[in-house]
Amino acid sequence: MEKNRGNEILEFDNISKTFPGVLALDKVSFKVRKGEVHGLVGENGAGKSTLIKILCGIYSADSGRILINGEAAHITAPQHSQNYGVRVMHQEISVLPNMTVAENLMINDIPKKARIFMDSWSMKKKAKAALDMVGLDYVDPDRCISEYSLATQQMVNLARIMAMDPRVVLLDEPTASLTMNEAEQLFKVIKRLSGSGVSVIYISHYLEEVLRVCDCVTVLRDGKYVDTFRSEDTDSEKIVTAMIGKSLSVEQRKSEATGEPVLKMKNVSGISVIRHIDLELKEKEILGLYGLNGAGKTETLRAIAGIDRMLAGEMELFGKKEKNPDITGTLSKGVIYVSEDRRRQGLVLGMSVLKNASLGNEKKYAGMQFIREREEKADARKYIEKMRVKTPSEDTLIGVLSGGNQQKVILGRCMARDAGILLLDEPTVGIDVGAREEIYHLISEMVSDGASVILASSDINEILQMSDRIAVIAHGTVVKVVDRAETTQEELMLYAMGDVTDGK
Repeated sequence: MEKNRGNEILEFDNISKTFPGVLALDKVSFKVRKGEVHGLVGENGAGKSTLIKILCGIYSADSGRILINGEAAHITAPQHSQNYGVRVMHQEISVLPNMTVAENLMINDIPKKARIFMDSWSMKKKAKAALDMVGLDYVDPDRCISEYSLATQQMVNLARIMAMDPRVVLLDEPTASLTMNEAEQLFKVIKRLSGSGVSVIYISHYLEEVLRVCDCVTVLRDGKYVDTFRSEDTDSEKIVTAMIGKSLSVEQRKSEATGEPVLKMKNVSGISVIRHIDLELKEKEILGLYGLNGAGKTETLRAIAGIDRMLAGEMELFGKKEKNPDITGTLSKGVIYVSEDRRRQGLVLGMSVLKNASLGNEKKYAGMQFIREREEKADARKYIEKMRVKTPSEDTLIGVLSGGNQQKVILGRCMARDAGILLLDEPTVGIDVGAREEIYHLISEMVSDGASVILASSDINEILQMSDRIAVIAHGTVVKVVDRAETTQEELMLYAMGDVTDGK
């Protein structure tokens, strides 16, 4: 039986929104019922973010209306949205890093004594109760929030939302920074919210997760409403077809790896979590590096790139030993690291697409006194076109582009530098299924042109689709290396959880 049929708390009624040259939303209509977990999916640029920003009062709709409890809601500013009980947890973690956990939790309602002084005792008590609600009983309210992991900070954000007595909660890619255990805790919190009558709008590119958590799923495509599916009556394939307007054919790539190693690591440990890394990357190979969040995938790539210092062990690049690799030396040898945090560590959001496409390649265009701008622009344009970057113009600020197109610009920059070894950290995180397949195709093209790739990912389907071999990492140690064709999801999960019984 459909949950709370007819008991709508929120309704989008013919919402339209236009930006210069772009129809972002075209008469979008659907309903969210009380206590319902409602998935909202679509490719990047489908209109999800625009719709949510209208609900949050960041944008105003050109036409249409929002109804809350059956009455037209006047929302033209974020405060108006909050007055209606709408709360949002953004994908980008939003905390005040120099304040305590308790201060972050109570920032919107700080307890006072005599209406003037902060009541620290009451604030700590309320903060503790809010933390307990989301399973953060181990977090000290008096500690500075920056001392905790990004995943914990995100769960603190959720605790703050729950403490504000919400009626509708928007969760935007909520598991992107969470470990598996933390994601499970989040799902329990969502169930608790739903059970108490709070409606949840759940936005994610992880369709299996959406179908597991949500009662129903609404699909947007090119700014238009496509359909709403009951989760129990549909599957990922049907959702993808609705999202992109056609069936998505997923093909495993054919290995082009040769026997010649371009990278060897033996017994490498580092300044962070890695403590026993044995790896070998062959020429024109994609080596998957699979593990749970926090297992050491990122730290392994950073050690190879020379960003983080190696404490012990041996590493060879292209047949030559590297005693103390540093980022300058590895870059000069053609080793390029692409961070999972592309917005903060891969791009300059206030610069144009063209300028970002040529970042880091300045030496190539350096003359006696000036940069050869004509040559620089010609190369950048070539790779923008080659990577099929969708942008209004090359002068558009890159921060406006979708995540998939931003990642294409970064890969184009790597191609322009003629990367010999490409270290990709979660290359498709936050990217929709259509753009993800394009990214996979572009990575395969770079391998065909001679690059070798280590692809680090916690997405097991991505690892199985793209890798020639798979190295599984757990607790900072490579516990198993397997051929893609000789393993299964279940086996990889067991290894990732540290269950190894037959050696390496």
